[in-house]
Amino acid sequence: MRPVDGANDVYAFFQGSVTAFGGFGIALAFALLVVLRLVVPRVHKRVVRAPLLMMLFSVAFAFLYGVLPRSGASSYLRLGHEGLLLFAIARSFYLVILYGIFENRRRRRTRLLSGIFRDIVQVAIYFVAVVFMLKEAGVEAGSLLTSSVLLTAVIGLSLQDTLGNLFAGLALQVQQPFEVGDWIQFDQDVTHTGEVVEINWRATRLITIDRVEVTVPNNTLARASITNFSRPTRVARRSATVVAPYSTPPARVHRMMAEAVVEVDGVVADPKPDIQTIDFSERGVEYRVRYFIEDFESREIIDSRVRDRLWYALRRAAVPIPAPQRTITLIEHNAATAQAEHAAQIIDIEKALARVPMFKPLPDVLLHEVAMHTERRLYAAGEIVIQQGDVGEELFVVERGKLDVLIDVHDGMQHIASVDEGDVFGEMSLMTGADRSATVRTTMESALLVVSKETIQPVLEASPEVAERISEVLAAREAAIEGHTRGSLNPSRRKVEERSGELLGRIREFFSI
Repeated sequence: MRPVDGANDVYAFFQGSVTAFGGFGIALAFALLVVLRLVVPRVHKRVVRAPLLMMLFSVAFAFLYGVLPRSGASSYLRLGHEGLLLFAIARSFYLVILYGIFENRRRRRTRLLSGIFRDIVQVAIYFVAVVFMLKEAGVEAGSLLTSSVLLTAVIGLSLQDTLGNLFAGLALQVQQPFEVGDWIQFDQDVTHTGEVVEINWRATRLITIDRVEVTVPNNTLARASITNFSRPTRVARRSATVVAPYSTPPARVHRMMAEAVVEVDGVVADPKPDIQTIDFSERGVEYRVRYFIEDFESREIIDSRVRDRLWYALRRAAVPIPAPQRTITLIEHNAATAQAEHAAQIIDIEKALARVPMFKPLPDVLLHEVAMHTERRLYAAGEIVIQQGDVGEELFVVERGKLDVLIDVHDGMQHIASVDEGDVFGEMSLMTGADRSATVRTTMESALLVVSKETIQPVLEASPEVAERISEVLAAREAAIEGHTRGSLNPSRRKVEERSGELLGRIREFFSI
């Protein structure tokens, strides 16, 4: 054992006279650990353990070095003390930078520096620690680097591609043409499209729309043209092409397609969709519908919805999509077969109208006349048939499908009823010209029969007494709905008669009879 004055050696050691780090190094390590304890979130407190243990072991080695006799083994204690203290300081310093700067920026949702720069900071800190360690061990770092020039050249040649990817990755991080979460396409191949999920030293990882992971070397990305669909905003433009007959005016097609696309789920309202006439082909006039989306990952689903809605809009407007002119189809269709098909359709419509209470007062001849001029319309799911507050002069009979009745209240649209097969809506607007009292929207594909004012006008002019019977039916139905809403199922006869007279006056005024 050493004499009692070994305690003086320990004191001298912690004062810095025995080792180059001494008390200052221990104080610095302790201060960094205190700061680290403050900046590291509670869920990550375990990262403090490693530098704390290194510092404790370093102090223990220092104490042993101070009290034990000087020998060959004691030099290892000193070296262990210095090495552990150096790396405790280096590790603590890096963690303070990581959690005090990088993670803090991420939590604030500011622009986050990539993992490559975090790795560079970590390597630089450890490199400085190693240089100091070599110096304390008596090794000159400069002479070591000079003697390894040849080895460095050999390693550089053998790792040429890896180093190329490394420096390309650094260039990408400096320029930042994309970041994690962006949807990009490199080269002109549309299959080279995916969401960036990681940017590391060697390569960038993408996830395609098929949920397939693609790893692209940074060198390849640095040489390729990159299209970033997430910048400057998440809004990206898409398009669909439709062909319409030459006989349909372009203005009508433009208006019809614009109204159809704007209601599609996933298509943003601003910027507005626009339609372009792009070509005159052998099939017909080609139109391009351009619209904007925010959810680029769902672009194919939204594109499909747009094409579906365009088909329904064309079908409803009786605008066929022309087949290629090179295909010739011969169908025997004479006047007799056409008349038979038309007569069958009129019979179906007449049967559907006969079940509507408002049309029951009509004689068979007048009911047949209404059926002759009734229009069939097909709507896709989610389309608005009538809008609350609009002026309406049409009645709708649900031949097939289902619809929701909505009213606009202060906190949004409220569902008040459903319209099923065989039901009718819009009769009050048809007979009196009143504004639509609710919005009706389809919940599934629906086929509707549409009776317009022009269809009813000649019927009422030919038989004015029909207006009186229709007003009685409308008043009775209105009173029944109101009574059901208020819990009274027996509305007074006098009230129904008063309402019938009021409606009759409005019908006569509206139809000028």
